[in-house]
Amino acid sequence: MIDGPVLGVDAGGTDCRAVLVHGGQIVARRRLGPLNVALHPNALDRLVTLIRETGAAAAGLGLAGVRTPADADRIAAELRARTGVPVAVGDDTEAALAGAFRGGHGVVVIAGTGSGALGRNAEGRTARVGGHGFLLGDEGGGYWIGREAVRAALRAADGTGPPTALAAAVRSAFGDLTAAVQEVHARPTDRRLLAGLVPAVTALVEQRADPEAARILAEAADHLVDLAEAVQARLGPLPVAMAGGISRSAPVRERFFATTGAQEPAEPAEIGAIRLLGAAALG
Repeated sequence: MIDGPVLGVDAGGTDCRAVLVHGGQIVARRRLGPLNVALHPNALDRLVTLIRETGAAAAGLGLAGVRTPADADRIAAELRARTGVPVAVGDDTEAALAGAFRGGHGVVVIAGTGSGALGRNAEGRTARVGGHGFLLGDEGGGYWIGREAVRAALRAADGTGPPTALAAAVRSAFGDLTAAVQEVHARPTDRRLLAGLVPAVTALVEQRADPEAARILAEAADHLVDLAEAVQARLGPLPVAMAGGISRSAPVRERFFATTGAQEPAEPAEIGAIRLLGAAALG
């Protein structure tokens, strides 16, 4: 058992949640805002500061932007050298999977700003799909939903698509459609610009106010179902869980759960991150 408090971090493109556990009890929580090691040059500096400020005796980190095991090893080594404490690093999907099934087998679909899925079966085989980033993939994630909403609004304005209440939602968020186009092109790596539209799209669907919004969220859910089924095709009929902010969008969540038979994650990803350190880390 690790002697002292243990830090768990679930870092993503929209938010970063941290939890400090001591003697099996949560003793502190932190929110750090967006933290992606591939997009934010100061990400490791912020993690070093967090580890030091919390007085953690060890840290398990699930980090968006970790692409390969070599990335994880490099980041862990640097953080260990700078903080002097044991550090285990995986990507945010690994932390979500570890938490969702308390280290057991299953498939987790993570849908936040982006999207991806990871599974592990009883034999220890793993499979990963999606997670290709907002330029090439991440279908069904928050950025994708927001982008599709703006596209629908632009098509309506151009007369190449049906009228949609999404146009008013985009204008409310950006001022006008021209400003939306300009801001997205000017700040292409700020994925919150578009992911921030998800609550407005969800509200239109819940109010049954717009067919285009309903179409977008149905397609988002179906993309996430595809991720789960692709992992199951490789590993077998495993249980499924959904993690990430898009799980709070009821239309997406309900369609995904109804199709996959998904269950609630047993633990949040920040607790799952601590499991990356080993079973003894949680006390």
